[in-house]
Amino acid sequence: MPMSETELVRLVLAVKVYQMDHGSSPTKICKSVVNEDIISTLPEALRDKILCCLPIKEAVGTCLLSRTWRYTWASMTELMFRRADFASGNDNADDDRRFLKFTDMFLFLHNGPILKFGLNTIANEMVSTGGHLYRWMLMLSRNKIKEIQLQTSIRDSYKVPSSFFSCDELEYVYLRACVFTSLHLPPPSKGFKQLHTLRLEYVTVEGNSLGDLVASCPNLEKLNIRGLYSKSNINIRSTKLKVLKIEGWFTHLNLHAPYLTSVWIGLELNSDTDGASTTRCNFNLSPFIASLSDVETIRFHGHILEFGGLLPFQCVEHEFLILKQPKLFNRLTEISLEINLGDLKEANFALCLFQHAPNLRFVKLKLISRNSVVPTVHFWESIDRDVCLFQNVEVLGLFDFTGSSAELSFLKLLLEDAPVLRKVGIIDKGLHRNVLKYLLKLRRASRDAEILIL
Repeated sequence: MPMSETELVRLVLAVKVYQMDHGSSPTKICKSVVNEDIISTLPEALRDKILCCLPIKEAVGTCLLSRTWRYTWASMTELMFRRADFASGNDNADDDRRFLKFTDMFLFLHNGPILKFGLNTIANEMVSTGGHLYRWMLMLSRNKIKEIQLQTSIRDSYKVPSSFFSCDELEYVYLRACVFTSLHLPPPSKGFKQLHTLRLEYVTVEGNSLGDLVASCPNLEKLNIRGLYSKSNINIRSTKLKVLKIEGWFTHLNLHAPYLTSVWIGLELNSDTDGASTTRCNFNLSPFIASLSDVETIRFHGHILEFGGLLPFQCVEHEFLILKQPKLFNRLTEISLEINLGDLKEANFALCLFQHAPNLRFVKLKLISRNSVVPTVHFWESIDRDVCLFQNVEVLGLFDFTGSSAELSFLKLLLEDAPVLRKVGIIDKGLHRNVLKYLLKLRRASRDAEILIL
């Protein structure tokens, strides 16, 4: 990270104080500053810090400063190669060649450990890092690398090189537009024992390679996957995982991570399918939630409530029975759902969450109007008012509010049942004036509650 102006001022003052404490007057200090080659006498660690704050091309240019700096760039510990830094505004193909050649030569001449390596080609639809990427990864695997960030274009998809799995000292990984296979995965005993954060974007998973990868990271705490594509069975098991985010298209997902504090799961529709009726996700959501003990935040978006399995709920003559009583989630303070409040299955699932989250403070609902297999039939009006569901809720957010009967009934229930409610934010889809008047007349248990139509 670059030093702030305050930090630089403190550094200069510290040097001056040190010199004055050792008998140097301000006048002598000024003369010594003029006569002394300060740049060449900087400590090696500080020189490395300065270079790591510069664009890579400018860092190499410091070889002209002095003899001491001539080869300092060749031992930099943090490297970030950006394709945009090589844009000339003329021939993109020529810029690509210069960028690839520069990166090749830099890594070939580099001497010493590389703790952090970054590659960014997103801004330019650069095609075919191809063999270069495999060669660079091989070099990195021999340099005690601790952090890798490969931000490549989605048009430049690649299979993760086998040498990546030899980087056994990794602590942080961000990969984009890649394909995982089980062919080169290490056994759990030789995995990434220091890896704490794994971030993937637009990733294709073959077989259970993702589950095997997580299994090889015994200390993984954060798993963030955006744009997942998988037709295989994914089995993720981790006892150290704290933060989980999975968004994408998948057909089979089995999760066992009992100590999660934050969960975000979003299911997208496959663009190849003809319609929602052909989509199915084999993921039993409720047993997964019931296995959690420390969860603080739950977010379910996309079509996960529509197509994910909501056992232990069983439909019996248009009513849902709870087959297994979940435990209380005493740490759960935030729930965010993409939900059809007019569907009995989804509404009952949400109710079950609310009933077992006594310390819930924030509720965010993205409202979906879709055809309901089982309509709610006045579901929210029939809730027992003697049971205070929202006793600690402070903020409610409703997105894409249409003013349907189910949505109005839910809002009425919460307003009458939340004694400490402060704010209700509603983003509507062109509400009728009569609906707006109805909203403003609803009785509120909290005197401080305000309704904002955004």
